[in-house]
Amino acid sequence: MRAVSVVEWGQPPAVTEVPEPPAAPGRALVRRRAAALNPVDVAIGSGRFYMPLPEPPFVAGAEAVGEVISSVTHPTGTRVWCLPVTGAFGEVVSAPEETLVPVPDGLDDALAACLGVAGLAGWMPVRHRGRLAPGETVVVLGAGGAVGQVAIQAARMGGARWVVGVARSASGRERALHLGADVVLPTGEGLPQALREACGGGADLVVDCLWGDSAAAAIGVLRRGGRLVQVGSAESPSMEVVAGPLRGRRIDVLGFSVLVEDPAAVRAAYTELAAVAANGEVTMDLETVPFEQAGAAWARQIAGTAGRKLVLV
Repeated sequence: MRAVSVVEWGQPPAVTEVPEPPAAPGRALVRRRAAALNPVDVAIGSGRFYMPLPEPPFVAGAEAVGEVISSVTHPTGTRVWCLPVTGAFGEVVSAPEETLVPVPDGLDDALAACLGVAGLAGWMPVRHRGRLAPGETVVVLGAGGAVGQVAIQAARMGGARWVVGVARSASGRERALHLGADVVLPTGEGLPQALREACGGGADLVVDCLWGDSAAAAIGVLRRGGRLVQVGSAESPSMEVVAGPLRGRRIDVLGFSVLVEDPAAVRAAYTELAAVAANGEVTMDLETVPFEQAGAAWARQIAGTAGRKLVLV
């Protein structure tokens, strides 16, 4: 079969011919129809990732949508989303049975693929990990990106009283406003004061795709009992934060990655998110890319896609 393979750590992947994956206990085979390209794919392809990795060459791709070829839990032909972590960019995907989730009718393949790694990283930190309650104030750092787009919509659907976005680009800020943020701020030196003004009496939940100075500023406006869910580090891999307010205001700093969440929780959350997306209540800015152009898409992912999700088809 044709596949997009990492041949050498840190090098762009190439379209290669590889054997189809064999049947194996605990794994299903899925014929790929669409596969989202994610920052985690680039991180895995660099060889610098926090989970065990196969040695090159290996087929890239963390997630895919396709039709079941063989499975002990789903009938042949069922359209599913799956999370193999690697191997999704092959024509046939071997994925753990426990990661398969049926995709509802009315939801197209490309959007269904985007709702996994990126979509759930916006949905679950708001609706599950972040414990949003109706009437709360939510701050979304990285509001113009794919994760932030879903987080804003999840906050609105969850009954947030006020949603404040933070985005680096003007186009990202415009996108966040369109999706339901009440106000969207730029990153930079003035952010701490701007957040204090925008949040009024403070924030209850921060969904953080940036880390760095932006996250430190957001922690500064959290109320007593506030939560920050850490999803990504697009701004910086580290930051300096004063310890006292974390204790004094009983602030929770929570990590999130769909790759390490309980599979049953991931399946339930994907089912929730896919259902509302199929009804047109959640959307993402996406672009489909022909399979043969995977190398160019990979380069675009590294350079930055300005909040647009790339999907191989």
